[in-house]
Amino acid sequence: MNEDMPMMAIDKTWKVMNDLEDAFSQITTFSFLLDKLQKAVDAGDMQRIVDTTAALNAFYPPYCDNWDNKYKVAWEHVVK
Repeated sequence: MNEDMPMMAIDKTWKVMNDLEDAFSQITTFSFLLDKLQKAVDAGDMQRIVDTTAALNAFYPPYCDNWDNKYKVAWEHVVK
């Protein structure tokens, strides 16, 4: 532990970096949907293609927004 850094700052750093990691971990959901989409394409299953594409399109904007927000908070706290 850095003796020069107060415990509250360490706790805040831990929280913002953990939040950033959690936001990034959601990529596994995106990867899962891409795998499902590829299987649907390979099988020629148009309904699954449509459904999975809709899920990807719905998931992408909130995922990116969440990542951007967590990244900005982490950047402001850790780097600046």
